[in-house]
Amino acid sequence: MGNITRKHGELYKTLTEDVLNRCCSVTGFTPEVIRKEHDKFFDVAGDGRLKKEYMEELLGDYMPQVREKRLKYLTNCIFSAIDTNNDGYIDFLEYLTSIKFFQTESPIEKADFIFRIMDKNGDHLVTRKEIARLLECLEDYHKKSSNSSITSVMSGGVKPAANFVLAKLDEDKSGQIGVSEFVDGWLKDETIRTLFTF
Repeated sequence: MGNITRKHGELYKTLTEDVLNRCCSVTGFTPEVIRKEHDKFFDVAGDGRLKKEYMEELLGDYMPQVREKRLKYLTNCIFSAIDTNNDGYIDFLEYLTSIKFFQTESPIEKADFIFRIMDKNGDHLVTRKEIARLLECLEDYHKKSSNSSITSVMSGGVKPAANFVLAKLDEDKSGQIGVSEFVDGWLKDETIRTLFTF
């Protein structure tokens, strides 16, 4: 989500005209949408600091349905991708920006967001293991797919699917995928897009 315009320590509890204009500018949402989301956010995160355990309550509609044992890992990954300033909670602007990325039609923005979800440790590279962990979370979701290329890739299990992704996207043969390799693969390959879309 990059560098968003945030004043240090601001929690956005009061939706002033300045805050509203900044939120509109960053997200492209209308003032009406921002006001509605503001009410929803502060109903759950009264102090303006959304903790991980309450994230699903607000963003559950955007998250895939996964098995309970995989939900914690997926929630941690998504939380890390949304908490852009790494302060351990999601503030209102981070929340709004996450909705923007869940809803975006821009393939580049979507690919970048999915990459950051996969890149749990934040080193700007994803390994075979990180790919496999996300695919494991999405495995049940993909089992319901009618897309033959997805069922073919996932038929051997998560590890062979992760190997497939790495072989397809690791252009420099480093054993890891950088964000530009992932975005490039996302733009060029429908199977990659479908594997990581939820």
